[in-house]
Amino acid sequence: MSKKPCNPRRRPRSIHKNQRGAVVVEFVVAIMPLLITFFALLQLEQIVIAHLMVKHATIIGARAAAVLTNEHNNTPDQPPGNKNEDLIQKAVQAGLGLWDSYDKVKSIKLDDTNGNKGILDESTCQDPYQPVTVSVIAEFNCRVPLGRIICGSGTHIIKQKYSFPHQGARYQTDDNNGGGGARCN
Repeated sequence: MSKKPCNPRRRPRSIHKNQRGAVVVEFVVAIMPLLITFFALLQLEQIVIAHLMVKHATIIGARAAAVLTNEHNNTPDQPPGNKNEDLIQKAVQAGLGLWDSYDKVKSIKLDDTNGNKGILDESTCQDPYQPVTVSVIAEFNCRVPLGRIICGSGTHIIKQKYSFPHQGARYQTDDNNGGGGARCN
């Protein structure tokens, strides 16, 4: 008894002519670079938004520092000798909004000396309009799968610095009129 194939019309093809599964292989080869590009661009977009958020928060902090800081007793409506760093940190946190809830601010620094340590570079009663600088360093965690390629270690450090002129005053306040703490002589 001889063995006959079940389907006489169907013959086994040679391996070179067999194209079953070729579409799946082409799909996998084509989709991976597209996915990597898409996710990398999505991660890059999130990094750019994080930079904008930190810049915005730094500007808000610098504006608050220009009005609130009174380290050199040149702002009459603020307590004397007070840098009000807690209020400036709250201003930066408010500027970050919800972004701060899942990424962290590493440091907020206030500089009322224009970056120099000389006595002529700080705001005084004679020149209360020297710049006040706020520096913010934040850490952004890269969370997009396949997009972490552009972050390297999984985190991205963002540094921003902004200055505003100090909003001090050249006038002398009077205690009888309920004035604050500046005594510009």
